[in-house]
Order: sequence, then C-alpha cells, then structure tokens
Amino acid sequence: MAPILDWHQGTDNPRSGFNVYPPEVEAVLNEHPAVLQSAVVGRAVPGNEEVVAYVELLPGSAATPADLMEHAARLLAPYKRPSEIIMVDVLPAASTGKILKHRLTEIPRG
Repeated sequence: MAPILDWHQGTDNPRSGFNVYPPEVEAVLNEHPAVLQSAVVGRAVPGNEEVVAYVELLPGSAATPADLMEHAARLLAPYKRPSEIIMVDVLPAASTGKILKHRLTEIPRG
C-alpha cells in the first residue's frame, strides 16, 4: 500500500515522519475480544498529528481504554499506538455500515 499523506482523506497519518495507516491500527484494536469495531483518525497537535482511536465494544463487554492500550502496545510500534482511545456506544455510520470518520469529532469525550 503506497502512502497517501493526507490523513483526512482517510488513508494515513504522517506522525513524526512515519506513516500510520488507520486500517492497520483498526485491525489490531478489532482483534481484541471485547471490540466490535473501531475507527482511527489523526488529530492535530502542535507540529505533528497524533493517532486517536474511537472504539465500540461488543454488547456486554467491559474493556477499558487502558486494556486496549495494553493490547495495542503488544502489537504495534510505539509511533503507531493511539495517543487516546475514546469509548463510544455506537460509531457513526452510513446506511451501508461504513463508519463516518468525519463525524467522530462531534462525539463528546469523557
């Protein structure tokens, strides 16, 4: 997969000179037994971008952001790991099921 340098077009995130591909990070998070689905986006920080993951758990599951960070730490290089994992009840999706990443910033945090 060739890197495309515009994260907001949905492909990768240049982080400290390294490309981070959202599908790779999402695949790792989705491997966790408590995760139904996830969406990974970039968030601007001074002089860089950071990786942020939004995670929807399977009904009845009880994983925490710390659990998912630990899971990601075992499987991803440090620069690919999310800086923050935000748990959501439901990820915003189109009628086709495609996650609407541009709507993730509308989700209240905390």
